[in-house]
Amino acid sequence: MPVTSLADLRENLDGLGYYLGPRGLDGLGNSVSACDREILGSIDCSVTSLRQLANIEDYTRAAILQFQIDNNMAATGNDGAQLRSTIEKTVRILQDNLKNVLKISIELSGNYRRTTYNAVKSYQKSRGLPVTGIATITVRRRLNDDARGGSSIPSPSPSPTTELQELRKLRSDLITLKQSLQARQITDEEFIREVFIRVP
Repeated sequence: MPVTSLADLRENLDGLGYYLGPRGLDGLGNSVSACDREILGSIDCSVTSLRQLANIEDYTRAAILQFQIDNNMAATGNDGAQLRSTIEKTVRILQDNLKNVLKISIELSGNYRRTTYNAVKSYQKSRGLPVTGIATITVRRRLNDDARGGSSIPSPSPSPTTELQELRKLRSDLITLKQSLQARQITDEEFIREVFIRVP
């Protein structure tokens, strides 16, 4: 089932861990006025989510650009058939790897829907990773290694105390980064880079 709409494209980018602005895919306006009219235009932020926009605004363009860079494509930030095909293929590979490693039945649709999100959470939990349902490039690489190595047995997870401490530190770091971004102390690109460094 090909990626046919902007909503599908954004859903896939979001599921693959590409930042879609401070409001995220479904978020509406928030307490720090994250509904940036310069970027999103004149929309009613109390009812319209990014998912519903019919145009490619700068948040989606930045996510596309980062995906293109990560996949050695021409870094234009523009939508197109090749981009959508590559993203769909990336999601399909993710789904196939989840199917093989977790030994589950999952449709290889190329669309990052709730089933894929839940399977990613199961994989993250089985490997002692932060359970987000987001298949960042680091998660996808680890899953790919597991799939190639035939590993379907969960690796030993860290002790609950150590894992909890690591999660608390990660949460604290992400909150600090988010506040810096919202205060415009760092750029969107710096925020994305710092998140990729911290999130496994």
